[in-house]
Formats: sequence, structure tokens, C-alpha cells
Amino acid sequence: MVETLFYEYHGPFFVPARLHGYRGRVGNLDVIELRRRSKFRPYMLRMECQVTTKEQARNYNTEARQLASDLNTGWAYVALVPLFPKRLMISLSGSPDGWRTNFKKLQSTRPIKPRPGSSPGPAASFTVSLKINKGKYKVTSDSLLLQRAIVAVRAYRIASSETKFLMGIHFAAIDQLGMVSQLILYSKALDLARDMLPGHGDSKKEAALPANVRSALRRSLAWLGEMSNKRLETRHVASEGKLLPRLSATGSADFVHDADLVIRGVVEKELGIVAIVKP
Repeated sequence: MVETLFYEYHGPFFVPARLHGYRGRVGNLDVIELRRRSKFRPYMLRMECQVTTKEQARNYNTEARQLASDLNTGWAYVALVPLFPKRLMISLSGSPDGWRTNFKKLQSTRPIKPRPGSSPGPAASFTVSLKINKGKYKVTSDSLLLQRAIVAVRAYRIASSETKFLMGIHFAAIDQLGMVSQLILYSKALDLARDMLPGHGDSKKEAALPANVRSALRRSLAWLGEMSNKRLETRHVASEGKLLPRLSATGSADFVHDADLVIRGVVEKELGIVAIVKP
């Protein structure tokens, strides 16, 4: 018997109503972009595929979980934020975080009522994950996002180990909004991004960045390098037995803003995509 295995995501992405949603295929999964009537989460993604056996459902479930993770990463470059910024969430199902699925239903069989006095069987297993989010979020876009996200996912999957590592650190930094660890992670990601840029010296490396990134920078790449190495909150804490000076409030904001831009610029060049950058 053929069944449809599906996963659905509802999120706070607001896109123009006049645009038609995109439908694409990644591996064995169809990914569909839809809109729904909701004041808070009007954007919907659906992953689905046809299954005929439980083994096939298990294999496709693994594939769907990986695609959900990769879409979450790619989303940070097509919409500025991931699909799932950190939040408090308890997950009792086998679905990817933030998605709902009928996988458990397809895997289940008709329960057998235990005989009197017999053991009810092993306890059901579940997983619990805790994620912290500071407040609600809302993203407005003048274009649909799924098609570009799928392009980013495909490029990410065949990217170099350096690019994947850079995106991993950057993704972690994005998720640490307002935390001390965010500056450290941005510093490490910036160090790798600068090394990946062609040319010798900060001026030539900065010139290699996409034009939209260069025009949006508040400071120079040289300044970013100095702040990354010579401030208490970033990569190093002391020099010659004394603590390094702290970043000022303005300096901290500029560092996060510009480091994010530079990293996005490098990822854009490495993946061959057009990444969204902060103004």
C-alpha cells in the first residue's frame, strides 16, 4: 500500500501574496512552498514522498531529517536568519525540530492488548531537546525563499570542508544573539573567512569581497582583524601579562555587523549564490 510521508513547517516569514510558491525536489523528497492564513506564521514548507514499506519510511525519514538540517543552515544565507532561531522547545516526536510529520503513524501497528498479568512491554522512547530563544521574530521578504534555499543546500553539500566549517561556526554565532560566546565565534569565523579570501594583505582581500558587502561595511577589514585579536571579548584575552582592552558598545555592534557581512560574502563566493546581507 502506498502512503505519503510528509513533514510540515510553519514559520514567521512574510512574503508577497502575489507570488506563487516554488516546488522542488531534493533526493527522494518533494519540497513545496505554501502560504497559509495566519497572523504569526503564514509561511509553510512541506516535504513529502511516497513510501510502500516501513524500511523505506525509515530511510526517507533519515533523509528528511538531514534535508531539514541543511535547509535550516541554507536559510541563514537567503533570509538572514535560520528557519529555527534558538528557542525553548521540548521534542517528544521523531520529527526534525520544528516540523510535524506522520512518520510515527506510518511506523505504528495495531496495538495488541496484553493478557492479564503480563508485562505491558518496554517503555516508549522519546528524545528531549532544549533550545533558548530571546523573544519572537518576524521576517519580511520581497521574494520567495525556497528556490534559493535549495540552490544553497545543493552547493553546501558539495562544498569544501573549509566552507562547511566556516558556515558551521557562523551558524553557531548567529544563534548566540546577545551572548558573550557570539563575539568569540564571530572572531574564529572571521579568521577563517579572511584566510579564504584571495590576495595578500587586508586591502586586497577586502577588494575581493562582493560589491554589496564592501558598500555595507562600517569599518575596514584591517580594523576587524585588529578587534578580532586585540580585544578581551574576542580571540585572545591578554598580552604581556595584562588583560586586553574591552570593545566599546559601538565597537562591539560594528564588529558583529561587519564580521557577519564578510563571512556572508565569502560564503556567497564559495557557494556561487547571492547571499542576503544586512544593510
